[in-house]
Amino acid sequence: MKYLPLIWAGVMRKPARAILTLLSVMIAFTLFGLTIGMNATFEKVSAAARSDRVYTNARFGGGQMIIAMGRQIEQMQGVSMVAYDSVLFGYHEQTKNRVFALMGDGKLSRSLTEWPISQAQWTAIQKTRNGIVISRQVAARWNLKPGDNFTITAPQNPRADGSPWSLKVLDVADEVAYMGAGYMLGNYDYFNKARVAAKQDKVDQYFVQASDPSRAADLAVMIDNHFANSAIPTQSITEKAALDINNSGIDIAAVDRDIAMAGMFMVLFLTANGIARSVRERFAEFATLKTIGFSDRGVMGLVFLEAAIPCLLGAALGVGLAASISGFLPRLLPPGNGVPIPTISAMVLAWAAACAALVALVSSTLPALRLKRMDIATALSGR
Repeated sequence: MKYLPLIWAGVMRKPARAILTLLSVMIAFTLFGLTIGMNATFEKVSAAARSDRVYTNARFGGGQMIIAMGRQIEQMQGVSMVAYDSVLFGYHEQTKNRVFALMGDGKLSRSLTEWPISQAQWTAIQKTRNGIVISRQVAARWNLKPGDNFTITAPQNPRADGSPWSLKVLDVADEVAYMGAGYMLGNYDYFNKARVAAKQDKVDQYFVQASDPSRAADLAVMIDNHFANSAIPTQSITEKAALDINNSGIDIAAVDRDIAMAGMFMVLFLTANGIARSVRERFAEFATLKTIGFSDRGVMGLVFLEAAIPCLLGAALGVGLAASISGFLPRLLPPGNGVPIPTISAMVLAWAAACAALVALVSSTLPALRLKRMDIATALSGR
């Protein structure tokens, strides 16, 4: 600690350079935090994906399926249960306030068992026909609490009487990793019977439970083959495949890592250049320190700490900014987009600190070695 003023004086010898370096490091670690945080989210979502669930949707144009199709799916070999939902999509008060609610049938609680919804909350949704359970993110965005009413105007799914949908908040639940904008969960039967006749008895998605998880992919093919020549062909996919970030053929995790490493290379270049210039400008000062008794190891330690301070401070500020951006992203993204939000966990911060320390070590190595080999008399003479 007694050398801290000396180290700080070295860092702030050129304030403008120090501040610009810190800002550059912070921006690079913001990028690092977002990309590594996104990888953490992808891994979390992929790990939580169930191998026994198949999603079935209308193949063309976002059309709706009919309830009778679900009864046919239930009769197929290898199906243990079928649940369904429809999306109440619209806006709250102003058209720019896009919102959505998932209106599920009574069996959805037996399908989405991994969701943080208690049995009491599922029961409340079925008993209170216009009731909804919302995520904490939605509650914070609209300042909602249990007992509040929330209105949704849905031009594509209007009520039969023409009034907006008025939903009563029953409870607030935890987030689901792949629901980036949060969620509202309501009662399909209420939604179905209150909308116009032309829209009734139609669903947006079936949740098909496979009795044998190893046969889920085959079941998805069987469902699509069954409806291939029907008026409403289907497109089915297992949850494992749906939540696999590499299912598109692009290794997104590798792309994220490459972006993060590009940011680290920028930090290394800036820090190494800055510390090298600082050492060149202060050769005589370092020579004086060695003259009054500083060891080679002590001088090298000072150089490393001068590089480490902007790196570690920039890493902390950058990851903090990345966390703030992650928290604000749901407000910028349209609801129902399905885009995961970066998870800025303690592990991301640990990786940032380790990379910052490594960058400081590498960038200070050559200047430190140069100081170790320098001729004190020549340095003191200014030559």
